[in-house]
Amino acid sequence: MSLSKQLLILITFIFLIVFSVNFVLSMNNIRSYLEVESRVHAQDTATSLGLSLSPHMVDEQDPILRTMMNAIFDKGYFKEMRLINVDGEDLVRLTHSQKIQGVPSWLISLMPIEAATAVSEISSGWNISGTIYVTSNPGNGYIKLYEQGKAALKFALIIFVGALILLILVLRFTLQSLKEIEVQANEISSGNFTIIHDMPWTLEVKSVAYSMNSMSRKIGGMISRLNNKLEALSESLKHDTLTNLFNQATFKTHLKRALTSGKSNHAFFIKFDDLSWIAKDKGSKVVDELLVDFASLLLEAHPDVTAYRLYGAEFSLLCPGLNNVSLTALADTLQQEITTLGDRYDISDLVHIGIVQFDRTSEFNKLSPAMLEAYEQARNIGSNAYFIQQDIIRSMNEQDWKAAITYAIENNTPEITFTTQAYRYDEDKAEKVMEEAFTIIKDKHGADLSTATFFSIAQEFGLAEALDKCIVNKIIIIMEQAHRTTPVTLNLSMGSAMSSTFMSWLQTRIERSNVSPQLLVFSVTAYAASKNVNAFALFSKFVKSIGASALIKRYSPDIIAIDLLKDMNIDYIRLARDLTTDIQGNSSKPDCLEIIHEVSNLLDIKVLAEGVSDDADFNVVKNSGLYGISR
Repeated sequence: MSLSKQLLILITFIFLIVFSVNFVLSMNNIRSYLEVESRVHAQDTATSLGLSLSPHMVDEQDPILRTMMNAIFDKGYFKEMRLINVDGEDLVRLTHSQKIQGVPSWLISLMPIEAATAVSEISSGWNISGTIYVTSNPGNGYIKLYEQGKAALKFALIIFVGALILLILVLRFTLQSLKEIEVQANEISSGNFTIIHDMPWTLEVKSVAYSMNSMSRKIGGMISRLNNKLEALSESLKHDTLTNLFNQATFKTHLKRALTSGKSNHAFFIKFDDLSWIAKDKGSKVVDELLVDFASLLLEAHPDVTAYRLYGAEFSLLCPGLNNVSLTALADTLQQEITTLGDRYDISDLVHIGIVQFDRTSEFNKLSPAMLEAYEQARNIGSNAYFIQQDIIRSMNEQDWKAAITYAIENNTPEITFTTQAYRYDEDKAEKVMEEAFTIIKDKHGADLSTATFFSIAQEFGLAEALDKCIVNKIIIIMEQAHRTTPVTLNLSMGSAMSSTFMSWLQTRIERSNVSPQLLVFSVTAYAASKNVNAFALFSKFVKSIGASALIKRYSPDIIAIDLLKDMNIDYIRLARDLTTDIQGNSSKPDCLEIIHEVSNLLDIKVLAEGVSDDADFNVVKNSGLYGISR
């Protein structure tokens, strides 16, 4: 029950008690007053009537006696009048037998008014000639009492309604500030650190508002500082410490994105032929200088080219959208500059370059062998030579992929396996908290297809939504049959997450299922979600409205800033594997993990770590307090 209702009920209750007591006392006082007034009036009437009748008592049969008594009695103020002689005989007796009209019987029962009887002796000369008895009529008293009661109730009700309206206005004005504080508290719990600018006028509420503002500023400032620190740590994790080029982990991430971009790309694999000999001959300091100069050369190769140091003597370039002429010109220029650099260090044959072309039909696992093969071809050409493999690395063309996707949807062939099981570790106990529904795709001949390429091309041909419906439906059916009790991650394309028709279908499908919505966790990659944060936030809000949860997988702070998570309505994040791989060998990764954990706790987001295979890494991640870890 709200505070305003409680106050209204309390004040109404107090008013009723005070009014009831006051009303009863007031009615009793009025009744007492009416009884006294009736007694006085009856006595005055008896006295004056006795004086008026005194001259006529000489003749007890004188009709003027009854006439005078009737004149007073007919006004209705009296219940009875009696005139008796000295012998006690009734000379005149007038009685009012009419019932009291307009007064409820319960009032007469609850508050009886005693009829007052006044007596006056009538003298004729020095002798007593008779006695007059006058009994007041309580009906008039009841009528007055009833009218007074109605008036009191009427004005009390008017005052009560007016006071209630005034109270409601005051409470609404006062409690509006509490409502703003409640909204602010909810916003803070959601990660939006708002400030109340219009301070309430009530001192106590104003004090609470000041405290809430102070807390909001402090938590918001802390998250901002942690986010800045995390950005710096994230940048350091992406770069090679010596050359400041992007490292191997970043190269893999960028390469996977390039595969799904829909454009034709080229990848350079560059390797020093014998860096160990150079180090032995010229010293490690010279080698470091050579690598730094070589990195600068790569950075200046082309404005649209991104350079990477993969490992030791291995480097790479990613070149998006270059045609054959531009690619050859870039390779020639690079060869010349490398030769010039080699001359500076008295090394004639410095590196060789293998170049391969790829697009969305290429498979990630086949790119590295192809680049290495092109590099070996370059070594057979000459000093600092390059070799361009013209054929795109692919197993099927786009139409073949489209046919395979259509076949999979129409025949419901995707296979589901539950993997990536995440556990929450509490001392020696391990509780399973999440598992992922992984999709295996095969062609009509039963051969495995690249899942990443399959889904990428499905989006290109507008088949991703139909494919997601097919897979989600199959997962739900399996969960229904297996009676699963652990939450399951269901991976979706961003296109489906942005589709109102898909959301409508999903809501209907979940309502028809006996699987608890709490067991369904819908997932989108961080890279896909970063392209349209607002759309994903709306999808997450929809998912929560049907009782399910939302997850961002392969999360890294360089993809989505951690302070943006508060706007995305998510329940889980699953970290990119690079953040928890070789964590002991990198001083920045534990700090990065700690910051993500602290901020996610403030935002009430559960963090999962994926694929922590190394025991040393596992111990570090386990001690960080993350919600779940998969190995």
